[in-house]
Amino acid sequence: MAVFGPFPIDRPEFPIGIAVSGGADSLCLAWLMRRWRRAVFAFVVDHGLRSDSAIEARDTARRLTEMDIPVEVLRLDDLDGTRRVQANARDARYRSLAKACAAHGILDLALGHHQRDQIETFLIRQNHGSTSHGLAGMALSRETPALRYLRPLLRIPPDRLRATLRAASLGWVEDPSNRNPAFERVRIRQSLSTVRSATSLQEIGVHAGRRNQAQFRTAALTVGIRMDRLGFAVMETLPRDVALLGRLWQIVSGAAYPPAPHILAALIARPEPMTLGGAMLCRAGKLGPGWLLLREPAAARSRIPVAEGTLWDNRFRASGPPPGPGLTIAALGTASRDFRSSGLPSRVLASLPALWRGEHLADVPSLEAAACPGEVGFRVTFSPSLSLTEASFWPEYAQ
Repeated sequence: MAVFGPFPIDRPEFPIGIAVSGGADSLCLAWLMRRWRRAVFAFVVDHGLRSDSAIEARDTARRLTEMDIPVEVLRLDDLDGTRRVQANARDARYRSLAKACAAHGILDLALGHHQRDQIETFLIRQNHGSTSHGLAGMALSRETPALRYLRPLLRIPPDRLRATLRAASLGWVEDPSNRNPAFERVRIRQSLSTVRSATSLQEIGVHAGRRNQAQFRTAALTVGIRMDRLGFAVMETLPRDVALLGRLWQIVSGAAYPPAPHILAALIARPEPMTLGGAMLCRAGKLGPGWLLLREPAAARSRIPVAEGTLWDNRFRASGPPPGPGLTIAALGTASRDFRSSGLPSRVLASLPALWRGEHLADVPSLEAAACPGEVGFRVTFSPSLSLTEASFWPEYAQ
């Protein structure tokens, strides 16, 4: 754990979270974390996709309680198990974990990914044509504005984790989906050999080195890229690095993943206006020479109630007390015509977060000139999901 430190003092008010599925890997992580520190808090996610999942979640919670670890079971009720089961379950799991961590004041969440998970991830990304950035595998830690994800077991083979549990006379849950060849990860796992695993680890190391070199290269490229606090980017030219353009696209769109590398490579070779994955690339126009990358207005249509800490469109976060009851936050949309004096392109304005009372516009808090007089303390600010390395490209967000 020293590579992630320093940590807050080991007291109950400063817990470190642990995501526990009930399988051997995450249960061993919890056992090790509890021996390292008293102030830990475990979360067990019940996906509800199997008839016995609730029983397994309760059994896992009981094991954690016996380890003297506080635990909360998080039930997911919005998964139907019909399409993209693993991907949808993963996304819902991380959303639920992030919300639970925020409720408990937890800033660090430990995950049970181990060495074989890393190899499988590399091979999946290799099959899908990832760049060196993706082929470097999962990072030991990943930071978001509200939570840091830690993977302390990433270099440890799973057999050692199971041996540790057996030595401690601890049982665990075996998820039958981990043996279902309908899933790509399972097929890869079943095909792994010692030679292939060793080769994959070497390749991951090579790509990690290339990614580190690319970070310095892309840092120099940012001289011609301006990331605006309203969530759009202006580029004199498109960056030649596919990974960097993908990160920019991901930040602007709020998407979980960047567009496919081959599409971005073709765009770099022949730049042209394009709408892709929730973001739009067009000429910068009144913002200067070059290109403008912005959120696609038509994709930013969600409407949610305003509350402290609300994350809208996966890009903007509200802070401070809401300026009145009954407000929702949604895109400014066609009401952007009333703000043309701001000097911003109409498409940028249309995708900005606005406060609405019913169908009546109340405020556009991200535009300082539009803020309601006397509404002190409430803000809606661009909150991109960046790791520390990526945040270093944008000094205004590095804090």
